[in-house]
Amino acid sequence: MPILVQQRAAKEMANAVARSAERLDGAARFVAMLEDKTDNERIAPGGLAAVRAVAETCAGEFDDAWKEV
Repeated sequence: MPILVQQRAAKEMANAVARSAERLDGAARFVAMLEDKTDNERIAPGGLAAVRAVAETCAGEFDDAWKEV
């Protein structure tokens, strides 16, 4: 694999990791908020779906980035 292709793949992976880390951090905060609600409130299905969507997006980005490596 040519060096430029390797560098581009490494950059894509680093970008995917950075984007996903930010999104997962936000999702973790949202999960913590949902956990706090479980004591006395009902959790809406939309809240869980939002966290799942973030996780699936991150997983997709990782899959795409790994295809380049």
